[in-house]
Amino acid sequence: MSRLILIILSCMLVSCGFAERFSRPEQDTVVAKAGKDMLYMSQLRQIIPKGVTGADSTDMAGRVIREWKLERLLLMKAEAELPASQLDVSEEIEGYRRSLLVYRYESMYLSERLDTSVTDMEIEEYYRENQEFFRTSSMLVRGYFVKMNADSPNLATVRYNLKNLDDSDTEELELLSARVSFSYLNFYDYWVALSEFVPDFGMDIGTLTKSASMSSFLEAEYGGAVSFLKIWERIPAGEIAPLAYCRDAVVERILNLRKKQLLDDLERDLLMESVS
Repeated sequence: MSRLILIILSCMLVSCGFAERFSRPEQDTVVAKAGKDMLYMSQLRQIIPKGVTGADSTDMAGRVIREWKLERLLLMKAEAELPASQLDVSEEIEGYRRSLLVYRYESMYLSERLDTSVTDMEIEEYYRENQEFFRTSSMLVRGYFVKMNADSPNLATVRYNLKNLDDSDTEELELLSARVSFSYLNFYDYWVALSEFVPDFGMDIGTLTKSASMSSFLEAEYGGAVSFLKIWERIPAGEIAPLAYCRDAVVERILNLRKKQLLDDLERDLLMESVS
């Protein structure tokens, strides 16, 4: 946050000669000084958001002042000690300006021309022809997850119901889970990467994958909570992910190809126009 505030402050101070023409009361207070540069209280007040008061306002002001001063001290040091050949940054600035303008134009060009509608047929065709792109990096599972307090009197009940759970009849357990758990997830009809549950089980993905490969019911106590995972179906890491799991990735790839084609066409047309 302080870095963002400092950037805003710097922009205000340098744009349009703000530092020289800032309208200040005659008795304005200097709150920081670095060389010939001075930061005034009235300038600082322009940066602190309205509604921020008390200790929060004091802390924010302190961070802004410190970073304002540090930035100027570093700049003074750089200007004093860098060789003359490195003080001229006009070429780098011009290069950045050109890159930024090109990027903005290409973004506008794409936003005006990109067809973002993708049909089911296009999705299925791309997936079928490019399945190697969609190999899983983590085991995928379908199942039911519950996380609850390790001291809960309902632990035994949830454990028993989950071990004997049928994926076609989860309504009763969902009602119980909503009442007694920190969190739960019923994903019997879609796939989730096993890696999503690593933080809950307090073990690395390799250990969790090994456990999930050997058993359809996982239980672990970690951080004062007990996590349960009932697995109905699994797809090992390295296998082709089902389309239902990677559909969004397929759409993104199709759109990226369209973007590339549009930009390739733009470059070709510009080159043709330049020689005509």
